[in-house]
Amino acid sequence: MRTAVVGMSMGATCGVRDHAVVLAEALGRENVLCSMHWLGRSEESIGAARSEIRAWTRGLAAELDSSRPDAVLLHYSVFSYSYRGFPLFVRPTLSALRSSRIPLITVLHEFVFAAKLGGLRGKAWAATQRALLIAVMRASAAVVVTTDFRAEWLVSRPWLSRRPVVFAPVFSNLPPPAVRPRSDRGCQVIGLFGYSYREATVSVVLDALRMLEDRGLRVQLKLLGAPGPASELAEVWRAAARTRAIAQALSFSGVLSAQDLSDALAGCDVLLCVDPPGPTSRKTTLASSLASGTAVIALDGPRRWSELIESEAARVVQPTSLALADELDALLADESLRDALGARGRGFAERSMSVGRSAGAVADLLDDIVRAGQP
Repeated sequence: MRTAVVGMSMGATCGVRDHAVVLAEALGRENVLCSMHWLGRSEESIGAARSEIRAWTRGLAAELDSSRPDAVLLHYSVFSYSYRGFPLFVRPTLSALRSSRIPLITVLHEFVFAAKLGGLRGKAWAATQRALLIAVMRASAAVVVTTDFRAEWLVSRPWLSRRPVVFAPVFSNLPPPAVRPRSDRGCQVIGLFGYSYREATVSVVLDALRMLEDRGLRVQLKLLGAPGPASELAEVWRAAARTRAIAQALSFSGVLSAQDLSDALAGCDVLLCVDPPGPTSRKTTLASSLASGTAVIALDGPRRWSELIESEAARVVQPTSLALADELDALLADESLRDALGARGRGFAERSMSVGRSAGAVADLLDDIVRAGQP
């Protein structure tokens, strides 16, 4: 089966594009030959954006008409199809895909902004993105989501077209670690992969770090990956650390190659997952952390993934600085406990958050849709 993989990105670092590339490679092992049709957006003004999208969609329509794949796999993260948060480029993309009359399956990564966030602008984003989701669902023969609660949300909305919905958790897009360094560093390293969080979450992490310092533990919090030490996000963390007199305990890896990032995750003593919704099946950072074999501590939240909790693949604690500090204290004091937790996490990632699981689910869906001959 031949499938055209379609999507667009904002910026050089894009988890959705990485997901699409790794999934396409795995689909090849399922006898699905994928061609990539991806736009890396570079414009700044609205006029330049319209011109770039217009040229790309025209080229996309011509490529699909010429190659005539059996299906199109669209990776949809709504802000990538937006200008300043407003989804202006969804309809042009869908128009190019509809003109081909090739069955469309859409992977819904991020599709609507939460109306309760971001004030008036957030409400406007939420309203316009929901309106365009109607068009996305109508154009799709089926959709893939990365969390079970999103599948439930889609089928419970009467204003959306009913389509088959398949749940496929995200997976690590990193290679296996080449080494697990455990040298004498004079302190223990707590890693955090992905650190784009609001002030409340930053405070929980750094207050826990302050408590560990007060208990006499020498620890270092290493913020791993993009955007790096020169970013505005890094300065937010530095400023908060300075107010707690723990600036010396903070470090940044900077942007790393995939292999170096994998090795850095494996080289930490403990890894954190502090996403406010809780440890969910949609976080690549969680999948990569678990796959590294390093023990993971996650803050609990309303969207926690029950399968992960039941498997005890990570320690899940209440989202308070005291609960986090106590769990870190216990794990850092017991290497055998850390190793056992890390092994369970790696096993869970291999079973439940593997690219093979996603590729198999998508390949089956492609086969069903193509055989049914749905446009």
